[in-house]
Amino acid sequence: MIHSKEHLLVIDADSTSSAWLVEHFAAQGFEVTAAATPESCAEMPANQRPDVIIGDLMPEGVAWLTDFLEPFEPRPPVLVLTNPISTDHILETLRAGAADVVSKVALDISALDEALRRQLERVRLFKQSKRYRQDLERTVSEFKYNLDELRADQRAGRQVQMKMLPEKGLRFGNISIDHCIKPSLYLSGDFFDYYHIDQHRVGFYFADVSGHGASSAFVTVLLKNLSNRLQRNIRRQSSDDILHPDRLLARVNSELLETDLGKHLTMFAGIIDTEKRMLTYSVGAHYPMPVFCEGKDCQFLEGRGAPVGLMAQANYKIFEKPLPPGFSIIIVSDGLFEVLDASSLDAKEALMLERVRASGHTIGELESVFQLDALSEIPDDIAIVSITESLV
Repeated sequence: MIHSKEHLLVIDADSTSSAWLVEHFAAQGFEVTAAATPESCAEMPANQRPDVIIGDLMPEGVAWLTDFLEPFEPRPPVLVLTNPISTDHILETLRAGAADVVSKVALDISALDEALRRQLERVRLFKQSKRYRQDLERTVSEFKYNLDELRADQRAGRQVQMKMLPEKGLRFGNISIDHCIKPSLYLSGDFFDYYHIDQHRVGFYFADVSGHGASSAFVTVLLKNLSNRLQRNIRRQSSDDILHPDRLLARVNSELLETDLGKHLTMFAGIIDTEKRMLTYSVGAHYPMPVFCEGKDCQFLEGRGAPVGLMAQANYKIFEKPLPPGFSIIIVSDGLFEVLDASSLDAKEALMLERVRASGHTIGELESVFQLDALSEIPDDIAIVSITESLV
């Protein structure tokens, strides 16, 4: 296939031979320029650089061209038409840098055209490869730009998400609540909140949204918005859903289904009543269950319930646990199990209880016993909430 923009340079001191070659190649659709000597290439403007040079050249002329053309990309191949066709002369011409040699004596036009076709094919392949490389570099550059934009958005989203979390180390009378969260990506699907209801009651919930990334993080915004509305409602005395963990889970379930995001979550919600000394809670398939401790006696709370956001008619039960003096409640997301060195879920549960017992139940000590700061990679979001009552 002839490419109309391909440029040939004919170098021949014989004007008759040069004119014939120019006419022959021009008739095939090439742009052809003629020159008498190799040194004429130095005077050619950059926009007229040839794709292939065809010339009646001696080895020293080929060598000069080879040196001159070295910086060119692609370097135009030199197709030599030669009168002496001895083996020694051909070898000398090729060593000087010629790409091919065709006998000028009794010139075989088909052989010349075939030799030119081979050289042009090499040039075309090089140009095509260069275009592919440039396209790839441009694509990589665009991808890097888009990735940087995405990372910036993710970082901004993470800052917003972290600001939605409650303050660390909050105290409600003798009760202290603290937390840590370690997202596997910029954004987390783990979310929790705790809030003062009245003089004797503290509310809290812990949620683990399915999946990772922005869509899961969006659900945490929904949770925060809903809990804020329900807290305002209790102050306005327009609704007391926030006082009932089962109704809180039911509200989250219905609102999440209405979003049609295809997301569901596990959830644990509770109310601590320090006057009645009672923990009232409801479970939405949260796993592992929170650990309840009285001193060093630590056990998983009991209770079961359906995931939140999967079934329109999900029912959630109320469970109660008496609160001994100095109790602790440790709530974790299932991402913690991903970093526990145990072979089965039963073994992971046993190891978790063992490490909780070995800690003082503060966030700092829990991070230490679970070695969270030493993790180089986090396969899943990890969040911990610690609720402890001081005896002082």
